[in-house]
This record gives sequence, structure tokens and C-alpha cells, in this order.
Amino acid sequence: MDERQRRKAKNESLFRDVNERIEQVTVELAGASDGEIDFVCECDDIACVERFRMTPSDYEGLRADPTAFAVAPGHEDPTAEDVVVERAGFNIVRKHPGEPARIAAEDAPR
Repeated sequence: MDERQRRKAKNESLFRDVNERIEQVTVELAGASDGEIDFVCECDDIACVERFRMTPSDYEGLRADPTAFAVAPGHEDPTAEDVVVERAGFNIVRKHPGEPARIAAEDAPR
């Protein structure tokens, strides 16, 4: 994996960390709820501003796999990940085995 790919992986981890905080603050302020929350796209584009909605339970399911990320449709990187679930407004991608998956798992906040 070259330096550019490493940087892209770190960008995705950064957005995942942002979403962790969004969920934490929303649940703390609103209480446990299954209402939808606005999350940011976890793609590798640091300038991405796409948002989508999902429930806390869907988000928890996503976070159960440290190699999975939620991205806006079309923001997938087929060189490093595969779309494993398509939902209204977002897709779940899983990193390819090897370096992409290793970096994602190492940077996982849970």
C-alpha cells in the first residue's frame, strides 16, 4: 500500500471517529432512541460533506465490524473495498483483506 492509500485509509478512520462522537452526543442528549441520526460519509475524500441518516441500532451494527464503513452512494473505492449492503441514502463497504482491513481495524475506536 502506497502513502496515498494510507492517507485515504486514515481519512476514513477520521470520519468514523466523527460519527462515533455524533452518535455519543445525540444519544446522551436525546436519550436512547431508535430515531434516525444524521451521520457524515466515511469515504476517503477529506473534503466530502455528504450526510445521510440511520438509526442508532443500524449504526451499532455497522460498528460491530471494524473493517466496515458507511459511505454515500458512489463514494466507494473499489480498489480497497466492496459494497456489502445498499440502503436508502448510504452503502456499507468492507475493506479488502490485507493492508486496508488492517489499518481500519487498528484505527477502530471500539
